[in-house]
Amino acid sequence: MMLNKIKLNPEYLFADLRSPDFHATTNVHGLYNTQQFVLRLSPAIHRKLSEMGSGISTNDIIGLDGAQAMSTYIHETIHWWQHIGSTYGFIFSLNYPIQSHATHSDLRQLATIDGFKKPVVQQAVNLGPRNSTEVRPQHDIVHRIINNHFDLLAFRAFTLGPKAAESIAKEKLFENVGHAFHMTYGHTINILGSTVDKEFKALPHPDEWGDGFRKLTDKKVEGYYYGSPIGLWPLGSYEIFEGQACFIQIQYLSHANGHRLTWEDYRNIGMLHGVYIRAFEEFLRLTETQWPDKVDDPIVGLFLLICDLSINPGSGFPFPVAPNYITFINDVNPGARFCIFSRIIAQKYPVMKQAVQHYSKEEYEMISAELCAAVKEFPPSLIAKTFSGWFNSSGPMGGLRKEYETYKFSPINYPIRHLFSHFLAFQEDKAKRPEFFCWPGAWLAGDRLSRLERDLFEKHSALFVDKEHDDGVFARLQPGRDEATVMATFNEFYHYTMVYDLTNQWISENGAFKYDFHWLQPNASENELKIFLKQQFNTAFGIDIETVEVLS
Repeated sequence: MMLNKIKLNPEYLFADLRSPDFHATTNVHGLYNTQQFVLRLSPAIHRKLSEMGSGISTNDIIGLDGAQAMSTYIHETIHWWQHIGSTYGFIFSLNYPIQSHATHSDLRQLATIDGFKKPVVQQAVNLGPRNSTEVRPQHDIVHRIINNHFDLLAFRAFTLGPKAAESIAKEKLFENVGHAFHMTYGHTINILGSTVDKEFKALPHPDEWGDGFRKLTDKKVEGYYYGSPIGLWPLGSYEIFEGQACFIQIQYLSHANGHRLTWEDYRNIGMLHGVYIRAFEEFLRLTETQWPDKVDDPIVGLFLLICDLSINPGSGFPFPVAPNYITFINDVNPGARFCIFSRIIAQKYPVMKQAVQHYSKEEYEMISAELCAAVKEFPPSLIAKTFSGWFNSSGPMGGLRKEYETYKFSPINYPIRHLFSHFLAFQEDKAKRPEFFCWPGAWLAGDRLSRLERDLFEKHSALFVDKEHDDGVFARLQPGRDEATVMATFNEFYHYTMVYDLTNQWISENGAFKYDFHWLQPNASENELKIFLKQQFNTAFGIDIETVEVLS
């Protein structure tokens, strides 16, 4: 039939291929980088979007090519949402900054008592094993730095997926999964507390968790002691993130084009392969469901809801871990959550396979509440409402809300408070419109699209982007905010980000410091970058970076 003869254009759609670490890649149409906090698009996408004007528009205005370009932008924006708007994603996105914050004071102290040397991992080797007859404080400091750095890395690997988990488990520093998860949440919540909630009026205090986890270690509970067997789930956040973004993109294209596109159309263009369908295929297997005939089948909506539940645990953040210490690993691991929620559908709620008909708030809250009750999990509506209460102008983080509204942030842990304010603002809006954030593809095209959806998408778009003819990083201008204020915030944010990179090099990378930040300022010379970074490093650590002793 003529209705199905829509030809997709690979110039605007061909899916990106990224590494499990979500590092920058080349020759793609879009990507979101979690260590640089920047959303990048190809020149072709930039060109097409600029022709269409700002914001989301209806398909009859932007045309087929415009809808395809917009779908890629939405795909990459979903990656930003996954990191700034979900509880797991936020913990994950802070992983790199927290590595720096958690080791900062120890690095300064180590440099004072044992010299400024690089890398710290080699410094530990040179110090040799601790001698019980000669207590040297640098032994404790250097091993604390390395362990804290590694534990955060292990959390990242174990939650990304089975391949990364297998690799990290072979490392000598690996203690156990529970330890890595406990330490990651402990460091992250402690630093969030020291940044915006010093008295822990809202955040759960990690000091209260110690005894609970220690008892599991003493009792040799699986997952919580050295040498414990390691159970791996068939997928992790990598597959979930990419599957969620891809199927939201497809959902948008389907609604934008009157559901005239078929699965075969998407397969032929290259969107349904590899990592982009692994989560959906696993979901179908676990729920005992056949691949649907139609793109707008309710099972696709249910899959996207399961993705949302998987990356939004409540244990440890915003709620205490107690008393569920023994289930903490699975409670906060997206891969485990995905499999558990999917399986419970087959076992207890097969009727839910047809439950998503209108992409409504009522459907979202009913399905998520029943599934969470079945597996004794915190429902996402309660999680979002809790964060929203914190961020209320009269709530425990009302001061941070004022900083967010004025866009003038306190210098204390600047990037942390900046990102946290956007996370809380996202959760506040999600508490009001969970259906929009679960199924944005169904709300950003077709009859459902209104000014409210356009404004929500614009409000929560990525903060930092590239340009058509410039691979540098630029602040996205935000409606209602002064351009000079946004630029000042952008500059301060990336001053810290560069120090995070240098800190990581100091701890774990061989050789001299590298000053390759051309991803941020491609037109700057290496000497200009070196002078600037020397100043930033000195401000952060009180050390001249050029005095480092490079170990071999």
